Amino acid sequence: MLEKISFTKTIKEELTKNNYKEGEARSLLAAFIKVNGMISFSNDGEKLTLRTENANIAKFIYSLLKERYPKSVVSFSFVRAMKLYKSTAYLINVIDGVEEIIKTLPVDLLNSKIPYELHNKEDKIRGYLVGTFLASGSCNDPHTSNYHFEFSFSELEYANSILKLTNKIKSTSLNFKITQRRNKHIVYLKRSDQISDFLAFLNANNSCIEFENIRMDRDFSNTTNRLMNCDSYNFKKTIDIANKQIELIKTIDKKLGIDNIQNEKVKLLCHLRIDNPEANYNELASLMSEKLDESISKSNVNHLMIKIKKMAESYNETKPN
Repeated sequence: MLEKISFTKTIKEELTKNNYKEGEARSLLAAFIKVNGMISFSNDGEKLTLRTENANIAKFIYSLLKERYPKSVVSFSFVRAMKLYKSTAYLINVIDGVEEIIKTLPVDLLNSKIPYELHNKEDKIRGYLVGTFLASGSCNDPHTSNYHFEFSFSELEYANSILKLTNKIKSTSLNFKITQRRNKHIVYLKRSDQISDFLAFLNANNSCIEFENIRMDRDFSNTTNRLMNCDSYNFKKTIDIANKQIELIKTIDKKLGIDNIQNEKVKLLCHLRIDNPEANYNELASLMSEKLDESISKSNVNHLMIKIKKMAESYNETKPN
């Protein structure tokens, strides 16, 4: 049986297939290294290790590094975690040329602030947020009960920096918020329209279309269910009211006799209500208009029902001795 691909994985794999301008690609690498990079030192010098659990992301980042730093020694490996589900971690190891990469990319592993040069152009902001999403992002499947898009970080200060960066986006209005979940700081969106807009901003166009199609189908289904529930409630309410009115009419019939009612419209409405217990006021008005050959409104029916109620109540009043 084929495993269902998560919506997060669908988005990430689409992003790895896009073409990026040089500024975007450099920003993307900077973000990925900032979030998932780790530098270690040994007698052989510095080593930069990048980690991901997605093979396509690993290949994509590896290619971006090799294209821009052909003199660097970059290797590719994987480690199978000894856990219940035995997930595989893919490692990109930069053994030689680490210093050049860190110096020439807008990344500072010791500073939680995002370099100012990444704030001034939207393509650089886009690249940085694509890299951030590839490193630490997720998006709920739109089929589920809650819409949710998030970035997850260990440091609060860096989470706040990402939040500020999203506010620099001019082409669309987004309202990212920040919260804490256990030991992680989450920058997130909950509104479905804004999630869709953000996917479009990232140029995850196919994922955006899929998200929108599912969202529209789901919202249409929810609206239909609400309307059906509303119709069901209104129908039950109509029946309950009709039953009470029929009891009032039976009281009048017992005490006076419906056919002895002098008001012709009240008499007709009594007969129509007994014969049509499921009819609402609009339907009763239509039936009366047809019988009397004159226009009877819903409001007229309501006034006549008030007269019927008062008439029945007058017969039910207990006369003093």
